[in-house]
Amino acid sequence: MMKNRTLLGLAFVYIVGLSAMAQTTVLPNDPVTKKKLIFFGWSSPSTIAYRDSLKKYEDTAFDGLGINASKDVGAGNIFMVDVCKNISKEAREKEMQIVSGIAQSSILTDNFLVIYGASQLNWFSDEDWAIVDINLRYFAKLAKAMKCKGVMWDPEPYKPGINPWEYIKQQGHEQYSFQQFYNQVRKRGAQFIAALQEEFPGLVIFSLREFSDFQKGSPFSAGILPVTDIKKAESELANAWWGLHVPFTIGILDNIAPNVRFIDTNEEAYYYTSALEFFQLRNIIEDDARAFVPKDLQPKFASNYEIGHAIAPEFIAGNWAGILNGFPFRLSGQAKMLTPQEQASWFEHNCYYALRTADEYAWVYGEKISWWTGNNMPEGFAKALIQAKKKVENYEPLGFEVEEMLKIAQDDAEKSQPEKK
Repeated sequence: MMKNRTLLGLAFVYIVGLSAMAQTTVLPNDPVTKKKLIFFGWSSPSTIAYRDSLKKYEDTAFDGLGINASKDVGAGNIFMVDVCKNISKEAREKEMQIVSGIAQSSILTDNFLVIYGASQLNWFSDEDWAIVDINLRYFAKLAKAMKCKGVMWDPEPYKPGINPWEYIKQQGHEQYSFQQFYNQVRKRGAQFIAALQEEFPGLVIFSLREFSDFQKGSPFSAGILPVTDIKKAESELANAWWGLHVPFTIGILDNIAPNVRFIDTNEEAYYYTSALEFFQLRNIIEDDARAFVPKDLQPKFASNYEIGHAIAPEFIAGNWAGILNGFPFRLSGQAKMLTPQEQASWFEHNCYYALRTADEYAWVYGEKISWWTGNNMPEGFAKALIQAKKKVENYEPLGFEVEEMLKIAQDDAEKSQPEKK
């Protein structure tokens, strides 16, 4: 996959002061790669729902969906070893029959089967990993049978279970040093990708969180990037909520096949309020994140690791105002200071730049908003999504900016509830 290196140059132009770029310049695009929009969230269909209601799911602007396997086969929770060891052969065969009967859509061409990071795993247990390996191989076969592009990897440690990425939470952390865990988790990352690509050659790993998790400004992870001191950065990983996810990613790069694409789709982009942030992330990942990558893996990082972005209509509509831990109300409540038309403009802006600066994929996360029934749909959002996508497809400029509008909204939010600063 050819990367949009020219975007970095545009980011520099933006930085030095041509803030009218979004209004006057047609941004370059890779003429070979069509940018695609994926949906994933609370209303993502199960395999059965997708099979039975395909026409309904096709009636959107999306190019693909994150699709969930049934609970009978573990619902994609590959690390929930205590649950998965009890899955029957009959349940797996039944699920395979379901997906094998799904018609291939000419609209939803880029679906992904979802696998999750909720965990009961002991990283040092070969018995536990044998169960994970069975799960991975089964879900790779399932995704291939569904004619998906690959798997959507959501490493977030949902409950029940432990966080597999925080050193202090791991079984054996009293016995093994962080470096020993680092080496072991790296080994498991290599085994993870080996199982997937052996069963589904040439698949796409659509990961919601990778190195992008360590960008500064996120309240949910350590802001290690850009790296200024590699020794200090590595020491910070030992206490970071996502610390062991770095060696897992390195392990994936250790073993990744040349025809497998590994996409960091930057879930932290939910909160972006400027075009510049989308451009900066490319520079942060393609340059600064290399500090974590061993020298011998630099060619694989350059050729296999791609960048995408997330879009959060719930945040832009103000649905998360005051409930985001670590966010001052200035940020979480800014959407409440906007008119519906201004919210729709912000949403179109983020959709546009998420697609424009991605190598191929951007994705929309949804909770209460339904793109299929229209329930809880903010005014103008459906139209804004289509407009942004068409502008990117036609190499058109967005035509407006939102930075000043959002700066005013942030100031108003801060004034409205000063105790929530």
